Amino acid sequence: MGRLPFLIAACVLILAFDIYCFKALIGVFRKWSEAKKRRFTIMYWGYTILLIIGVFCSIYLPLYLAIRAIILVAFFLTVVCKIFMLPFLVVDDIRRGGIKLWRYARKNKTLATADNSKKQSDPISRSSFIIKAGLVAAAIPLSSLSWGIVSGAYDYKVKWRKLVLPNLPKAFHGMKLGQISDIHSGSFYNKTAVKGGVDLLMAEKPDIIFFTGDLVNDLATEMRDYQDIFSSVKAPLGVYSVLGNHDYGDYHFRTASAAKNKNLQDVITTHKLMGWDLLMNSNRRIKVDGEEIGILGIKAVLFHLQPVVHNTIRWNSPCTCPGTTFSYIRSCINVTQEVTWSFQVIRIRLC
Repeated sequence: MGRLPFLIAACVLILAFDIYCFKALIGVFRKWSEAKKRRFTIMYWGYTILLIIGVFCSIYLPLYLAIRAIILVAFFLTVVCKIFMLPFLVVDDIRRGGIKLWRYARKNKTLATADNSKKQSDPISRSSFIIKAGLVAAAIPLSSLSWGIVSGAYDYKVKWRKLVLPNLPKAFHGMKLGQISDIHSGSFYNKTAVKGGVDLLMAEKPDIIFFTGDLVNDLATEMRDYQDIFSSVKAPLGVYSVLGNHDYGDYHFRTASAAKNKNLQDVITTHKLMGWDLLMNSNRRIKVDGEEIGILGIKAVLFHLQPVVHNTIRWNSPCTCPGTTFSYIRSCINVTQEVTWSFQVIRIRLC
């Protein structure tokens, strides 16, 4: 129920904005017949109401992921387009308001009558021109964002970075490390395209792979149809992962509950079933030819760790390397941190 007041307030604001836009559009197309205006009114408000109902259903009902994605994307595109149109409507209202005030101040009825006659004779009035310009402006993000959603959702790319680490043991020189992040499986609708992205990663033949959080949007069940694909993410030195803020289910469950705890455990189990070594305030030591490096992974700092004291946090079970105890969020005591792989506040560190 925590989200309901916010959603209701947002809906009221959106409806008020829709009324504002609707009146402007009807004014522009005032030469339409009554039948056309009636059809436009039904289509405009029917779409708006269905979209709002769809958003509520997407949040509170277990809809298919593809349907939910379509509804939320349609809502996002609609709101963005109307926002782009808003400045034109405001400018037109300010212009018309200024004219009315000027007429009132001058009390020049003759001028007003002449202006009205000119408005009827002009092929397009200033108001009509400004609002139609707003429609064109609204069409720009609609077309560009729609194209980006269709063509860019699975436009995976590999980016290469050369790391120079002064203290890296020689046995690890030339090591290839792959990092993936923000899978958000709840947004997927094309398994073939997702597999193509995984194949792109594996074609690089990384020696070690880090996954830095957000396997799901909210629920562990989102990975049900994609677990087999990501199980193929393997590396000779292992795949190491951490949880992202979305993986904890905070945005779905809001309050602590048995269902929330089970969902978190299911997410953790998914990592294990895929063969990924999940690091939750823990560390691993990797040895190659008698030399070793340390890998540390932490939980989401903002959600699930103890209060910060002097930029450090004590673990319940401190991880240890020979002669060294780590007390750590952003800094390790007496340990050189070579590099950090991060997603927001979720981090894997190489020491």
